[in-house]
Amino acid sequence: MLATQVVAENSEDVLRREMEVNVFGMLAMSKAFAPVLARNGGGVLVNMLSVVSWYVYPFNSTYCATKHAALAITDGLRIQLRAQGTIVIGVYAGLIDTEMGATLSSGPKTSPRQVAEKTIQGIRSGIEHVVADDSATSLWQATRQDLIKKHADMQARWDQHVAATRVQV
Repeated sequence: MLATQVVAENSEDVLRREMEVNVFGMLAMSKAFAPVLARNGGGVLVNMLSVVSWYVYPFNSTYCATKHAALAITDGLRIQLRAQGTIVIGVYAGLIDTEMGATLSSGPKTSPRQVAEKTIQGIRSGIEHVVADDSATSLWQATRQDLIKKHADMQARWDQHVAATRVQV
């Protein structure tokens, strides 16, 4: 995954590749397992989403678009599979300590173990939206309480980036 802005020269190609993995791959997996789960009286599908499924971070907005789409698919699956006894869970985290996370930031990251433990707790508790780390908790609240402010914050970050880039040219 590259940190790709929608205005980048290669954004269409990057978006297509990210959609294949984050949306079509997740959908194919869900469609493959749904009938098996139905035959067995239901079960649980867990989709790894992201905090950026709730808002757009302009520096990797193609990835955000795929996670928005993945959230919509997850919500659709949740509604459509409930009658067969299948629970569909979305897991949301900020930066996770993975190869992808390392390419995006040198700052603090959540351990994969913590995300897994929170996910298992969510499955056991019947929680359909697992907020897996502190970053996700604060962003969940921010996007629920004042989405307009969150969008304004992202616009300000982008504008600062553009202004800094112009100065360097």
